Amino acid sequence: MGKNNMPEGLKTVLFWTIGIGIIALTGLIMLILFGNLSGNVGFADGSQGYNNTQDLILNYSQSVTNTSQQFPVVGTIVGVALLLIILIGVLIFAVAKLLSMTGGGRSNASFG
Repeated sequence: MGKNNMPEGLKTVLFWTIGIGIIALTGLIMLILFGNLSGNVGFADGSQGYNNTQDLILNYSQSVTNTSQQFPVVGTIVGVALLLIILIGVLIFAVAKLLSMTGGGRSNASFG
């Protein structure tokens, strides 16, 4: 355990997540500033770069606002994941009960 009563593995995952988040935020800021996704500077109207930038913004906006088409797929994935978690939990419970009924899994048989 570390100083904050957090396991070392959890601290490592937390630090990696924060680090990747900072790198992603920095990359996004650079993309907006130098890639001209803000729309106010850079590509001339009607150019290929401008059209690509507008398409990217439009696709992102539609994917965020139009989630009703994505719910069946996401719902299916979440449902399968929940089903697997429940089945694994039942399996663990059943194995634990069987082991406690048989005396902790120890056998009195001798193989000799």
